Amino acid sequence: MFFVDEAHRKNYESLLIFYASSLPSIEYEVACYILALPDVLKRIPENSGKFPFDWVHHWEDENDESTKSLTDAIFYMDDPYKYLVFAGMHMYNGEIFRLNSGLSTWNDTHFQVFIQACKIRGKL
Repeated sequence: MFFVDEAHRKNYESLLIFYASSLPSIEYEVACYILALPDVLKRIPENSGKFPFDWVHHWEDENDESTKSLTDAIFYMDDPYKYLVFAGMHMYNGEIFRLNSGLSTWNDTHFQVFIQACKIRGKL
């Protein structure tokens, strides 16, 4: 399994333990893999919600989808990581993701992370 570094691997193992009650689930496994990236994990606020990607969006009115916006945590994230998070959200719950946006910002390492996430989601 590909990890960008040892911290990524350790973070992944910790997140799998944190979300153990939701496992086995390929959706949670891929979420844990993406969120475990050190440059992503450091941006996630404490008490960020019940589900892995709750920290990405903010709603002025929880009953009105049109009031949804990106939180500062994701808005100010470097683009390669932002698009890896969006890809992870797509694999987790079907959020819209534009692959060309990721491909235009990712280097080889980011692309390897994306491929590994696809392998997790596809159980390959």
